[in-house]
Amino acid sequence: MIAVAAAAFAAAACTDTWDEHYGDGGSNLVSDKSLLQLVEEADDLNDFLTVLQHTHVFNNNKPTKVTYADLLASDQTFTVWAPKDGTFNADSLLEECQTVAGDSMCGQHFVQNHIAHYISNSTEEKSIQMLNGKFLEAEPGSFQGVSYETDRANKPAKNGLLHVVSTELPYLYNVYEALTTLPEFSGIGSVFKSYEKLELDENSSIQSGIDLDGNIVYSDSVLYRSNILYSMFGNIHVEDSNFIMLVPEARVWDKVYNEALKYFNYGSVVQADSLRRLYASQALIRDLVYNRNVGCSHMVDSVYSTSYSLYDEERHHVYYKPLAPGGIFSSSFVRDTMACSNGAIYNLYEWPFTPEQIYFYPVKTEAEISTLMTDYQDCTYAARTVVADSVSDGYLVISPRTSSSNWTMEFQIPSVLSGTYEICAVVLPRTVYNTGDRNFRPCKFTASISYETEDGVAQTYSFDDEVENNPYVVDTVEIGKFTIPVCSYGQPDAKVHLTLECSISRMESGRYNREMYLDCLYFKPIREE
Repeated sequence: MIAVAAAAFAAAACTDTWDEHYGDGGSNLVSDKSLLQLVEEADDLNDFLTVLQHTHVFNNNKPTKVTYADLLASDQTFTVWAPKDGTFNADSLLEECQTVAGDSMCGQHFVQNHIAHYISNSTEEKSIQMLNGKFLEAEPGSFQGVSYETDRANKPAKNGLLHVVSTELPYLYNVYEALTTLPEFSGIGSVFKSYEKLELDENSSIQSGIDLDGNIVYSDSVLYRSNILYSMFGNIHVEDSNFIMLVPEARVWDKVYNEALKYFNYGSVVQADSLRRLYASQALIRDLVYNRNVGCSHMVDSVYSTSYSLYDEERHHVYYKPLAPGGIFSSSFVRDTMACSNGAIYNLYEWPFTPEQIYFYPVKTEAEISTLMTDYQDCTYAARTVVADSVSDGYLVISPRTSSSNWTMEFQIPSVLSGTYEICAVVLPRTVYNTGDRNFRPCKFTASISYETEDGVAQTYSFDDEVENNPYVVDTVEIGKFTIPVCSYGQPDAKVHLTLECSISRMESGRYNREMYLDCLYFKPIREE
């Protein structure tokens, strides 16, 4: 059991000369005493010894009977940095160990923070990975800023080295730990915590058979902690990274979260509340996380968050002059900072974003994408490509079936939020296809929008006015304003459809043109104060 428990904390072995000398299980060490015996013989390490004896090793997220004192008496190889008596609160740690959760916390935050799973002397500058995964810095004469006791570094044992340090080593939370542990971050932290779960690692678990229902039975189930939010924001739980995260105070988070919920109303769909909570949280968080190694190399000029995509035409998740007054990292919004083991947290006392910057985006439906067309009548259509600054990659040519046909074309509009939009159609001049074309008659049409109420009832609203395009320019034709009650963001089926209907009478045929070059449908957000 000792070997299994210790193996759970095994780290990659060092390859430098010193580690090659000591990394062979202790065969070249000059002492015949174990690390535990060295701790027991020291007059001023009794507090540390007592904590070792009462803190248990966890295996597969469950406590074993093995204590860390047992571990230091085994044939596993360790380096220990032992703090002197009276330099840390041993009583509070022992009290913490009375519960399973506290025992685990004491092991991770204190004991594992003072032990590494390989040999490390104190005379070389390097980064040492501790049992808890933290990387601490070793420098001549000190370790993570804590000095060694005079002549008490590099005490050899048959299973490693003992260093005595002047006080306990500081525990640095990583960004994820800080969010989910510290009360000052409880607002956003509770969101991350709510998506934590333990999952079975099938590859590492040992199968023992199959039950009567055909389910696999495991004699040794290996579980790992997961969170669906990890990968969404650059894996802020990973130790060997360098993040900056803007973290709002609970008061600030509650305000912007409640505002965002209004835009993510999923009505009567299955698990509507869960979808609302997930997507509202994701929308608020995705521009809070930055990687110093990727998106922050020129912070004076600009930064981009971990959600940035090089292929995003709209340049979402990019912020300019972030350190200047009014910038997202400036004192206009940031109260103070907190160092973390994988970066830093910038504490927000005011929210630096508007909904339009981070989630209430314009929604553009490219007309030439055939899968977005849901119905058409009295017309034919064709998709064309074009290279032009004011036009997207392509457009749709809608041609009447006959010279007098008033066509109808319906499009689905995915990813809209439950908010108010100015609804527009971007119509192109005929010269986009033939620069010599002199048919400058506009097209005239009406529009209607179909949607779903919060109760799941399908409705249709027809806009009152006929509209027509300017045939000489790329024209963004304003159809009208509409408040969409139910969000379809992230859903496979769009709740909103927009229908355009040509409305040219026979007597108007000489003034108007029934053929339309449609670039896209454009829903522009309008925030109601």
